[in-house]
Amino acid sequence: MSMAVGSVATAVDIRRGTEKWGSEMQNNNSGTAAVLRRARSLALVVAAGTVGGAVLFGAVPAHANATTKTVASDGNSVTFTTSDSSRNVSGNIAFTINRDGNWAIEANARNGNLLGRNAHWICDLTLGSSDLRKSTGTRWVPGKKTRSLNAGAYEPFIEVSYDALKATGQADCDVVVG
Repeated sequence: MSMAVGSVATAVDIRRGTEKWGSEMQNNNSGTAAVLRRARSLALVVAAGTVGGAVLFGAVPAHANATTKTVASDGNSVTFTTSDSSRNVSGNIAFTINRDGNWAIEANARNGNLLGRNAHWICDLTLGSSDLRKSTGTRWVPGKKTRSLNAGAYEPFIEVSYDALKATGQADCDVVVG
């Protein structure tokens, strides 16, 4: 059983033992249908584009978001504020460090999904090459609801490095779902 060039194959091509449903079969000298060659070429272009995009955008973290740094008028506390979203869970956060070494996270998480999600916030406090990570506990956020997520404690690094943190410290805070 042989098929004419340009005809539509709706059955099994017996000669090659392959199925072609609704595709144009075009014979060539290699015995491979042109449809398959086009599909392979397209897959190669897509793969190259994916790799190229990863190289171009690989240096930018997916979770990077701007925080606003505010120093209290008395100079005894610094607050980093931002908002973030991940997997349709969003919220606002205020990460405060105090001169006495205490820190606090006051945040909320709004679940825009119909199903509930576990969520927590992570804040990375950076001073030069030093990095300190603080987080809230994980909390269940029902679908279409908002929950508060708070945490706080004493950290000796904050007390010892407070003046440098106030001057040049940075924080990156992200909501984590799962």
